[in-house]
Amino acid sequence: MPPRLQVKQEDCSPLGQYILQYLESHNMSMNRLAELAGVPQPRLRGACFKGTCPTPETLQKLANAMNKHHLELYTLAYEGRMTTITENSLDLILREILATVREMDLEPPSQIPSRSSLYRALLDLGFKPK
Repeated sequence: MPPRLQVKQEDCSPLGQYILQYLESHNMSMNRLAELAGVPQPRLRGACFKGTCPTPETLQKLANAMNKHHLELYTLAYEGRMTTITENSLDLILREILATVREMDLEPPSQIPSRSSLYRALLDLGFKPK
């Protein structure tokens, strides 16, 4: 019998719903996942709720424990939060892209990507047309 969860799906953010699904599919308790990730259980539990903002460090540790790329969890955690793009948010996006390129040992393209391919990539990342 899977562990009984005290966090309800309807109270969860997209990240929280993903974590609950992971726990169910792996027949794992939240305490065990927190232990594997090296984060306190209350922090993991708190990261599940709507309106919370888990730290990048917590998301990185959680991604490692779940054997996922950290950007998958970042996307879920921050989904719908970027309503306006500012100079600061553009810097953050660019830093994340460059960190991912280094982390995945990717080389830059030989030519600048077309606007249509950039548009498709942005849609894949969760940006939506106005």
